[in-house]
Amino acid sequence: MYSGKRDRNRYGGYNPGMHRVLLVASCSLLACSPLPAQTQSHGQAPATTRADKLTPAQQPPHDTPVAEGTPPRVSPSPAPSPNTPVAPARDLITSAQVLASLEAGPANLGTLLHGQPAANMAELARGPRMAAINRVLNRDFDADASNDKRLGVGMRHSHRQFDRTWLVGNQNHVELIGVVNRLDRRPFAPEHCGETRLIYRLAYRTNLDGEQVESRLPMTFNVVFWQDPDGEAQTCKQVGERWSIAPSVTGDALVARLSSPNGPLAPERLTAQKLKSVEVNLQSARWPAAVHPGMAGHAEYILRVFHPDGEGLVPAKLENTPDLAQLKRDRQLREELLSWLTAPAQRTDLDAGTLNVPDKFLAERATSVTPRGFARLANRPYRQLFKPKDFADYDFSGLTHVKSPLGLLRRLDGLTCNGCHESRSVAGFHLLGEPRDPTAVLDTLAIATSPHLDGERERRSEVLAAVLAGDQPDDRRPLSEAERHQGAAGSHCGLGDRSFTHLTCDSGLVCTKLDDPELGTCLPQGAPAGAPCEVGEMAMRAHPHADRVRGAKQSSCREGAVCNRNKVGFPQGMCTATCDDLGAGERCGAIVDLLSFNLCIGQKKPFPGCIKTTAHPAGMQACGPNEPCRDDYICARSPNADGGVCIPPYFLFQMRVDGHVLAG
Repeated sequence: MYSGKRDRNRYGGYNPGMHRVLLVASCSLLACSPLPAQTQSHGQAPATTRADKLTPAQQPPHDTPVAEGTPPRVSPSPAPSPNTPVAPARDLITSAQVLASLEAGPANLGTLLHGQPAANMAELARGPRMAAINRVLNRDFDADASNDKRLGVGMRHSHRQFDRTWLVGNQNHVELIGVVNRLDRRPFAPEHCGETRLIYRLAYRTNLDGEQVESRLPMTFNVVFWQDPDGEAQTCKQVGERWSIAPSVTGDALVARLSSPNGPLAPERLTAQKLKSVEVNLQSARWPAAVHPGMAGHAEYILRVFHPDGEGLVPAKLENTPDLAQLKRDRQLREELLSWLTAPAQRTDLDAGTLNVPDKFLAERATSVTPRGFARLANRPYRQLFKPKDFADYDFSGLTHVKSPLGLLRRLDGLTCNGCHESRSVAGFHLLGEPRDPTAVLDTLAIATSPHLDGERERRSEVLAAVLAGDQPDDRRPLSEAERHQGAAGSHCGLGDRSFTHLTCDSGLVCTKLDDPELGTCLPQGAPAGAPCEVGEMAMRAHPHADRVRGAKQSSCREGAVCNRNKVGFPQGMCTATCDDLGAGERCGAIVDLLSFNLCIGQKKPFPGCIKTTAHPAGMQACGPNEPCRDDYICARSPNADGGVCIPPYFLFQMRVDGHVLAG
């Protein structure tokens, strides 16, 4: 544990004012970081370095897998001396091969939670910590069912619920899909050097009609451990050096390096004493487009955080996420929150995204909804509590990010867990995991990270580079809409409010209003494949079941293309062409016929065969690492061409709770 002496800062250099570092909070669910921990100086903060100005040494390294069985090439070695150059610190590890090896060893979820490896959810559920999570989630499922009489498990229900038996089934298991270095969250708890996060995704493996069927499911567990120096003589710089692994180190060698005594995943660094939290994000309900045609369907996600309590876990407050039921009921408490938010003491913290709302105002559960992100009041708790006029007298002079009442409310909503999980996300998730089968093309993501996370990684790499250099990093972050390819097709742009004038579109693109009340979407002219073609006005309600799209009008697609409408599952509609008539930015993909597909899986047939027999080729928007999809679309692998295509998330079977059949 760091001693906290004033004459040394946490980065290895001298800083007599380090004892004034603010304790800040952020929604730490999964890969999402609506408020990554940040520090704030007492004067005007310097401008954040642009992500596109990073040097090659600062860019996040990629962990390229190598063939299984490659002998380890890395052995434990002493920490580098202060004058020894170090490799860039790894911030995110997503190699499926590396993660599978870690999962089979030190990063088995059963070992981390209960001290015993678990092969499936049945074994995992016997431990006290997973049992505690299941008890709380079962109460949530019961409450949801009591509030929605059409909700139930299975295709026979119009509103399909998460199947709670998955949490205890011997055919279900979890797969490690990401290891995340969150050293950038140091200021959240100055006595630590940020966090190590291990992200797991629920999955299953079963035998159906003599065929082995596997799929992931829309649920993730984020297991968070504190990062600490090894003794008082070390600082966060030495902690960062644990992650300094050359990009050339891959496969089994990377596994050995990560789990070595000097590595960030050494068993002594993943102990019960260092466990900070277990955080859950799951799709609790999905309505198909046929049930909610104007909205192109509807889905809900439960967000929960659990803190250690002896051998168990207990629900914890969600960072910066207000308890709407309590605050709407208690006017005095709501006015107290408004007074706290508008106080001068919170002014710079709010602008920088370093706000730490007191626990007395916060909720223990949040629900985010899709599609249509910030056009849904359920994803905007502060917008439900307050109006722009409540901030009419706010002093915006000299602020960098928050320059108007609308911008202030959006900043607040972006700091909540449900708001963050709907900011340029993949249907409420920011990290979904690379496929274990590198050759898979059916029901498979081409890009397993969200545009939000991709942009966040560039900011985090700047922080890591500064810490490794022994410098004071700039921990502030822009608004949640900032992403890696700001200005590209599909990214957000300002519609006139002064808080968003910096969000502009690249040449040749037009800033177009879709659903979002404050931000538009950068779109190409001429309505090519992938373009929206049925847009209306959102009528937002506090209860998301009452949300509607009004006056949706179908517009023309480019010549030779047609509009797939909301009622068949395409939010705002989506133009598609034939694969014989592809233009710039288009690629041949595949779309299943939903009626035929649902009939097939309704007969409990293996879903891979259902996909193959009901899919047809279509010219769609091409996507990839440098080609993001617009909101409510994901980049899926194309079975008909190299690369990815943009498609609604629930067209991927692994992204929906309904239709999965496990052998009895």
